[in-house]
Amino acid sequence: MSRLLPIPGRRRFNSDDDNEDPLLQENRESSDDDIELADLELNGRERTPVSHYKRHNEPPKKRVEWYWIASALAVCVAGFTLNTEATAYFEDELDWKKPFATLYLTHGSLVLPWFAHIFYLRWKNRSTPYRSWVSDYNNTLRSSIATIDAFATSGPSLVLKRQGQVAGPLDYLATTMAIVTVVLTMSGVSWFTSLSLTTPADLTAIYNCATFFAAAFSVPILKEKLGWISIIAVVLSIGGTFTIAYGDTTAEHAESTIGASRLLGNIIACGGAVAFGLYEVLFKKWACSSRPETQESSVPLTLAASALTGFYTLGVLWIFLPILHIFGVEEFALPSLHALLWIIIAVLSAASA
Repeated sequence: MSRLLPIPGRRRFNSDDDNEDPLLQENRESSDDDIELADLELNGRERTPVSHYKRHNEPPKKRVEWYWIASALAVCVAGFTLNTEATAYFEDELDWKKPFATLYLTHGSLVLPWFAHIFYLRWKNRSTPYRSWVSDYNNTLRSSIATIDAFATSGPSLVLKRQGQVAGPLDYLATTMAIVTVVLTMSGVSWFTSLSLTTPADLTAIYNCATFFAAAFSVPILKEKLGWISIIAVVLSIGGTFTIAYGDTTAEHAESTIGASRLLGNIIACGGAVAFGLYEVLFKKWACSSRPETQESSVPLTLAASALTGFYTLGVLWIFLPILHIFGVEEFALPSLHALLWIIIAVLSAASA
């Protein structure tokens, strides 16, 4: 496949200069092998990107056993349930009701799996020079992004760039994850709002239906076709969700305020579950490899994309904390040691989910 002519005025260097790239950053002027969004357009037509970052001596593809998949699913469900119960406990029982602060910590914890993965990779390749290791990681990440169909089809229209600048794969990932973070934050606000209104059991059940809302969104967004079994499952899950929401609305709690406005809380939770289903579909469309070279090659991309949502949360949402405090919406207060322990449990369980 022929490449486009070089952009006038833009310098080209050898691929050896990639060793100067910092972690998770690309050098606009020094990467000769960059997969650029400009290379995806030719006479108004879209071009499929070609990865220039293939590693030599790739190990043979390995099949992931079913029990690893089942274990991962079990960990996610357990983490989500523990996060819900722990959050409800320190908010209602320990009286540390700071929903926005808890949202900030919980979504910010998405950076933890990526840090753990980075530390593991560095320890595993500790004999490799640091710059070479960073370059290899960056190239692996760029190669994975190049296998995302949306990178070729909608990447040029998503990334904002100045005239004369060319966006690369990491620019694409940073832009799409900013949009995904907004959707995830909307879901999180709904979750923490409904937590003080309904019961943890209802909240967990409703949010577990987000998977089926994701199946519904996958039809118009991912152009997937649902079989009759999937359609029936979506209908039953939505029906079950409304049964929970409009079922027992007279639950009384003599010793706790949990469930005081159960109907309203369940309705808000339904909206949050829909937003979370949209988040899952957008994440799959924009941050999941469509043609992974190996089953393990998609792990760095998934963790890096999730970490970006965590970095955006930590870097932006803290601005609202003092604003909410000034206007008396959510006054800042340090938790007790007991509450702090449960906050840590909730944050770690959210990161594992």
